[in-house]
Amino acid sequence: MMKLTRKQAIKLLTAVVDQEATQDEKSAFMDYIKNDSDLHEQYKSALLIKKLLSERLQRVNAPDHLKKRIKSLLEQEAGQTQLQDLPMTPQVRDNSSEPQSSVSRFYQSFKPAMRYMAAAAVILFLTLTTIEFLDRSYNSDSQPIFIVENYTAQHFVNSGGQFIDPHFATTSTLEAENYLREHHGIEMTVPELTGAQFAGVVLADFLDGFETPLLEYIQPDIDETIYIFAFNVDKITEHKYLKRDDAAVEICKTDHNFYVAEIENHHVVSWMWDGNWYSAVSNHNGYDLASLVEPLNYSP
Repeated sequence: MMKLTRKQAIKLLTAVVDQEATQDEKSAFMDYIKNDSDLHEQYKSALLIKKLLSERLQRVNAPDHLKKRIKSLLEQEAGQTQLQDLPMTPQVRDNSSEPQSSVSRFYQSFKPAMRYMAAAAVILFLTLTTIEFLDRSYNSDSQPIFIVENYTAQHFVNSGGQFIDPHFATTSTLEAENYLREHHGIEMTVPELTGAQFAGVVLADFLDGFETPLLEYIQPDIDETIYIFAFNVDKITEHKYLKRDDAAVEICKTDHNFYVAEIENHHVVSWMWDGNWYSAVSNHNGYDLASLVEPLNYSP
């Protein structure tokens, strides 16, 4: 395996994050950062930023009018560059024009290639500055990034609301509670839902290795599946990037309180029992869904 210097590893960082490095380069890079904690943190931050941008920014094609405008500007720039490269003669020099500013004279003194290099350097500087700012922001303990309710809705949407084969299949909520206690050390209530049949427990990878129980319910008569993600509140608090919806936390003070959030055209119902946080999602209206959760004792 090739051995990298720190300078070489830094140069490879972007290629590795964008999966453009060769397998040998990636292996060498990963081997190097085992002993360079600073660069390792930069690598993790870059991965996180890329993940966040890909999740939050939808890529769309530029409209035709914008493409035409950019093409027109490029053609104009090419024409101006050709004129600027011509030797100056008394016939084309206009001595009657206003004196140019020192900045303008300095900029026009660059050859075209040098101007493009300068522009590229500015873009690179702004990009690195932005990444550094994001890195500081995302590594701040004061403001976690991912909201439980948002990710609950996202998981449901990503799966198309379909039934997921459980790791532990049972129709008994008591058996599910015993399974979670004996096999995973998790103490929690598995609620009964009116008009829905409990189907089992999925140990879900909720967020980048953060595993939590997904309680599944089915309504065969209407071909619906209900997801309830259950979390130990202390585990959420300990996680660097995960938090609950602030409004939900403010409202859910007693066993009968719940909060309905509208996310991606779905309602997510949240509540707390005995130090555990529950977030339920389905194709139902949120208040109708809350009314199915028997221990909430809610009637719309």
